[in-house]
Amino acid sequence: MSVDAPRPISSQTPPAEVTYDHLIIPPHWRRSQESAPGSANPLFPSDAPAPDAAGPHSGPMLTGPMTGPLLVGTTARAFAKLDDMIRLSDEDRTVIDARRDEAERALRAIFPPRCALPLVGVATIGSAGRDTMIRPLDEVDIFAVFSAANSAWKRFRWDSRDLLLCVRNAIGGDRVQTIGTRGQALRVVYDTPPDVHLVPAFDHPRAGYVMPDRVGGWLPTRPERHASWTEDLGPRVISAIRLLKAWNRVYGSHLRSFHIEVLAGTVLAGRGLNTRQALATVFRHMDEVGLAVGDPADVGGDLSHYLRPDDLAALADPIRQARTYSEKAVAAEAAGNHEDAVALWGAIFGPEFPTFG
Repeated sequence: MSVDAPRPISSQTPPAEVTYDHLIIPPHWRRSQESAPGSANPLFPSDAPAPDAAGPHSGPMLTGPMTGPLLVGTTARAFAKLDDMIRLSDEDRTVIDARRDEAERALRAIFPPRCALPLVGVATIGSAGRDTMIRPLDEVDIFAVFSAANSAWKRFRWDSRDLLLCVRNAIGGDRVQTIGTRGQALRVVYDTPPDVHLVPAFDHPRAGYVMPDRVGGWLPTRPERHASWTEDLGPRVISAIRLLKAWNRVYGSHLRSFHIEVLAGTVLAGRGLNTRQALATVFRHMDEVGLAVGDPADVGGDLSHYLRPDDLAALADPIRQARTYSEKAVAAEAAGNHEDAVALWGAIFGPEFPTFG
C-alpha cells in the first residue's frame, strides 16, 4: 500500500487540525493537566546521564564459557554468581547504546523538524531498557516517536501499516541486511547481534503514545510507565525477574519476557524478601493462583492471554517441581545447610547453576 494513497477526510475537520476521533481513550489513560506541548517528556530527559553514570556492576562479570564447575560456599553466593552470568555486561550495554544512537542519527537525518513527519525522539524500551534482559543479547527494542503535527496524523491515521512502510522505506540501506514488519515493529537485521525492533509511534495528546497494531489500527502505549513501575520494584526484585527468565529458558521459554516481569513484580512488590525467598514466593503463586496478571499500565489486559493449552501443560510439572524444591531450599538455607540448598536450586535451574564446594 502506498503511503501517499489518499484517505477519506471528514469535511468537518479543519485542514490544520490533528484529530484522533476514532480512538477511545479511557479516562485513567489521559495525560495530567500539567502535561502540555513542550512539557518535559519522561522518555527523553534533557539531563539524561551518560551511559556509564550508573557505575560498574557489583561482583565479577563472568562473560566467557564455563570450563568447569563454578564452586560457591553459600546459597546467596551461588545466586550472585548466576545473576552475574545472565545479566547484561558493560559491553552489552555499550552495544545497546550504539544501536539506539545509530537509529536516532538516521531518523533525525531523514525526518527533521520541518518535514511532513517530524521525529520527536528515540528511546530504548523493552527489557533492554528496564535492565531485566538476560544474556545472550540478541535484540533491542527501539521506540521512535513522531509528531502528529504538519498533517502527519491525517496522512496515516486510517492505516497504521502505512507508517511502518514509510519508515521502512526511508531507512532501508546502510548496514541493514533486511527490514520487515513484525507486528508493531520493523525488524532491522545486523551482521552481528543484536538485531533491532524499531517501533514507530505518534505522540498522542491524551493517551501518551499510539503505535501500529497488526491489522492497521492503533494501540495506546506507555513504555515510560512500564519503566518507572519496574524501577520502583528495586534491585532485589529485578534480580529475581532475571533469574525467573533464566528458569523459563531452561524449560522451553513458554512464558513471554514481559509477562514474567509483571507477574513477579506484582507478587513481590513491597515484600522485602531476599532473592531466594522471592523466587519461592513466585513459584508458589504460579502453582496455587496461576499465571494471570494485569498490565501495570492498564494497556494489555491479562498478560497470560497468549498461553495455549499445550503451553500450560508443558509448564505444569516444572512449576510444581520449582515450587516444591524452592521451598525446601529456603528451609535448608535457614537451617544453615547450604550444600543441600544449592543442590535443590540446581535441580530447578539446571547445569548453569553454580555448584557447592
